[in-house]
Amino acid sequence: MASVTRKPQANRQERREQIERLLLDATERLMADGASFTELSVDRLATEAGISRASFYVYFEDKGDLLRRLAGQVFDDLAAAAERWWRVSGRRDPADVLAAMTALVATYRHHQPLLVALNEMAGYDAAVGATYREILAAIATRLAAVINARQDDGFIRRELSAQTAATSLTWMVERTCQQTLPGTPESGDGELAATLTQIIWGALYLEAP
Repeated sequence: MASVTRKPQANRQERREQIERLLLDATERLMADGASFTELSVDRLATEAGISRASFYVYFEDKGDLLRRLAGQVFDDLAAAAERWWRVSGRRDPADVLAAMTALVATYRHHQPLLVALNEMAGYDAAVGATYREILAAIATRLAAVINARQDDGFIRRELSAQTAATSLTWMVERTCQQTLPGTPESGDGELAATLTQIIWGALYLEAP
């Protein structure tokens, strides 16, 4: 009987994830065309995503709930980009940091419309603001674990507070990408990734890149 009940739950979860992805793509398309998230109606979002209004409300309470869910997807992508460095941090290779920063900048640019929407709503929607901070805190905690491990190896400065350093660097990258990427050409992304790499390496590691 347990297997019978698990299958519908699994199907519902798969359907939710599918609809979230459709709505993420739809939101980013509409915002890339100049629409503001606050101006987008549920009807317009659902139509663009190819789903019904009723289906929207099966899975989401409102647009704020949708935005919080989509934020989780976007920051999962950002964390996956950072893993290019985190998972091999013991190699002490600045090329790994550069690979992560390049992927992060590319991910921020790809998801820029939704990230702009998150910043818009975080200012007046307490739940969205809390979700935004919680997601960044989770990324910072993961980075702190990497810093701690490399401090134990003697590769990263032991005098640093791992959590404070991780939080500062996480917000530095987030604010830099949020403030500099909108309205700037993609041709400058490589320079931005290289600059972030130099700053992070210089802040953490005991040897020059």
